[in-house]
Amino acid sequence: MSLRALRVVLAASSVSLALPPAARAAEPAPLVHPIFAHLPDAPENDTARERFTAAATRYKLRPVEVVDVQAPPEPRAPTEARMGILNAQKLAFGEALHDLDAAAAEVTTSGGAGLDATALSDLYLYRAMATARADWNAQANAAPTDARGKAFDDYLRAATIAPTRALNPRELPPQVVADFARALDLVKKRPRGTLVVKGPADAQVSLDGGPLMPIAGGVTFRDLVQGEHVVRVEQIGFAPWGTVVPFGQPALEIEVPARAALTLDDATAAAHARRMGARFALVATPKGGPGAPLQIVLLDTTTGARRDAAEVPTTGEAGAIDAAVMRLDEGARRLVLEQQPAAAGTPPTAAAPAAEPAAPLGPPLLLTPPPNKARFADDPAAWARDHWPLLTAIGVVVATAIVMSATVSSDR
Repeated sequence: MSLRALRVVLAASSVSLALPPAARAAEPAPLVHPIFAHLPDAPENDTARERFTAAATRYKLRPVEVVDVQAPPEPRAPTEARMGILNAQKLAFGEALHDLDAAAAEVTTSGGAGLDATALSDLYLYRAMATARADWNAQANAAPTDARGKAFDDYLRAATIAPTRALNPRELPPQVVADFARALDLVKKRPRGTLVVKGPADAQVSLDGGPLMPIAGGVTFRDLVQGEHVVRVEQIGFAPWGTVVPFGQPALEIEVPARAALTLDDATAAAHARRMGARFALVATPKGGPGAPLQIVLLDTTTGARRDAAEVPTTGEAGAIDAAVMRLDEGARRLVLEQQPAAAGTPPTAAAPAAEPAAPLGPPLLLTPPPNKARFADDPAAWARDHWPLLTAIGVVVATAIVMSATVSSDR
């Protein structure tokens, strides 16, 4: 490219960039905005996102927006238990009970998330100490009180979770050591039984703060001492669940209840699509767990209603995801075509082209009227002056003809 041509191109580019946004070609708003809902800790996230993105690209949808699904809130029981134990060790029993009661209440619904077996046993042990107000002056052989009797239930809970635990008398008041030893004796004399936990195959279960184990067809805990035990269940893509099981029989089977799925709520997805100017949101969400399907939902952003949905596998060939994206995208376009006549009442007509503005009028031109010419009968001399160019041309033609005639005669 020559230097002159390069200057022309640069000049044209600078003029284009200098134009205001309204003067540039407006990019049309998308009809369907694709969204991938990213589940926390889901192993299928990467594969599902790549295949959904590839399908959306093939059908010329906008770049896929990745939105993180809100994870469950972090458990507060571990922090509250630590604070309560510190206050109990300082003999600040009122403050200790405030935190330890809150931690114990959360354990009944979370199954002790964030707490291992030692931390769970400590939670009930120090809550018993704070309930009985057992300071270093409290004697082990003191007369029983209502507070001390109420605290014994927590001593039993602590001993049931850790039946082989032994306390250090240098770290805890004598009354606490004595009452916990009595609770251990009672727990050791209790009968034992079998606890079976059943639930989804990809879920995991923990008992009394122990390690998580896959449920698969069911998890069996044998030779379990009767009493209150803490069960916690976790499953990718679903809210965690926990409970305190009053185990008091030779065999007990519990079924993990249905829990809310972790997903991107429709209102949030619709808001993201409206921000892009789209009429529909195409939301893909992994269902969670190894080999779990991918759910794709077509969401109407104007009404918030789900128009259609599909569940496709994330393993194997990627054609199922392509087919689902194509079907839902075509469904969105069909809905728009069906709703247009109903909204307008009559088929849309082409708009008449806008009339071009009239050119501005210039200043008026004043024309002089032509003079009256003389007639030959009235004034032959004046008529000859007015027609002089015509008479001159006629004379030239006649003279030329005479000269040409004479020349031809002489040649002969």
